[in-house]
Amino acid sequence: MAASPNVSLAAGTARSAISPSRVFWAAWLGWMLDGFDATMYIYVLSAAITELLKHDGRTASTANVALYGGYFFSIFMLGWACSMFWGRLADRIGRVKVMCLTILTYSVFTGLCGLAPNLFLFGVFRFVAGFGIGGEWTAGVALLHESLPEELRVRYAGWLHTATPAGITLAAAASFLFPWIGWRGAFWIGALPALLVLYLRRNIPEPEKWRSQVAVAAPRAVDLFRKPLARSAWPAAFMVACAIFGLWSTSYWAPTFVITRVVAEGGTAAAGQKMASYAGLFGSFGTMAACLLAPWFARAFGSRRWTGTFFFAGSLFAALLTYGYAARSLQSLTLFLVLLPLVGFFTNGVFALYSIWLPEMFPSVHRAFGAGFAFSFGRVLGALGPTVVGLLVGMTGSYPMAIATAALIYLVGIPFTMLSAETANRPLME
Repeated sequence: MAASPNVSLAAGTARSAISPSRVFWAAWLGWMLDGFDATMYIYVLSAAITELLKHDGRTASTANVALYGGYFFSIFMLGWACSMFWGRLADRIGRVKVMCLTILTYSVFTGLCGLAPNLFLFGVFRFVAGFGIGGEWTAGVALLHESLPEELRVRYAGWLHTATPAGITLAAAASFLFPWIGWRGAFWIGALPALLVLYLRRNIPEPEKWRSQVAVAAPRAVDLFRKPLARSAWPAAFMVACAIFGLWSTSYWAPTFVITRVVAEGGTAAAGQKMASYAGLFGSFGTMAACLLAPWFARAFGSRRWTGTFFFAGSLFAALLTYGYAARSLQSLTLFLVLLPLVGFFTNGVFALYSIWLPEMFPSVHRAFGAGFAFSFGRVLGALGPTVVGLLVGMTGSYPMAIATAALIYLVGIPFTMLSAETANRPLME
């Protein structure tokens, strides 16, 4: 089959000898900044939804804020879900090109969220921002795996997800400014990652592994859904769906719960916002630890499947302990905050494993689309999580009860984890 017109083996050859650390930090920065943009919403949810509800003539009650806040979580994640398009594009035109396009997309539309005059346009902008953010990981993780020598690949791929807690921490730090810049100013800050595109286009070449394989045979999307690739794609997609449903139903509701609890106990909204910022920081500490240790866990278990099961079982335990016991049974906000690093360690740390595991399941010409499909399809089902939590809060009047119930999704995810392709101790497929 003729080579794709978008590919030239000669292109970038002079720059092909690039240091692994430069590729790692380029991918890391892209993932960190979209983590910042994605996470910022949880700190401004209450203020933004309250103002937009009032603007549209709706009651800004606790139940309505939770309900619409959940809707916009889900809308954002549906944008993520549609991002499988980017994986297909990255397999055809290149990893670096698609990274640049996705970063521009999420930066511009995050900034536009700060200009939204009503609920409808806010939802549109959140959807497109999610569409861009979802594609950046797809291209970045494929770039990393294909650019690094085998002895560094697993370690750096696991460490790539440290970008997420770094982005969460940056968003939490920025949230201390929100009383002065407002929720709209917070979204305008989210437009700054677009500057990273200038660096990527000038300094990072496309990986040789991708260029050599795509020159031989252009990828066909239909191949992903036929044997043998379908045996990897579908279990992985359902596994990731359970992880995303759990993450966005547990960790990412913590700041909103903290604000609600502080205000309900007679504190000011400003005090609640400050405490919520600390909650985000505490959770990100646990996530950072898990991401640093993920390559070690994968090696210690000797199995991607058992490592994933470890994270899922730990996620369920942490959620029930934190929300069900500390927040609901003991009514202790202090203990809740102390336990948040444990929640972050398991619920968010599992995605460091996926940065190692998902790209290993697919050959080079299908790597971005395959890994991106698993993540994107997972987001379709995972997007139900925040809406389910919002509905449960409205029905029960209790964030802890709603979130502890939603955490049972991790029991559903364990069988799909065990059905996913085992790739431990095998070299990356060509």
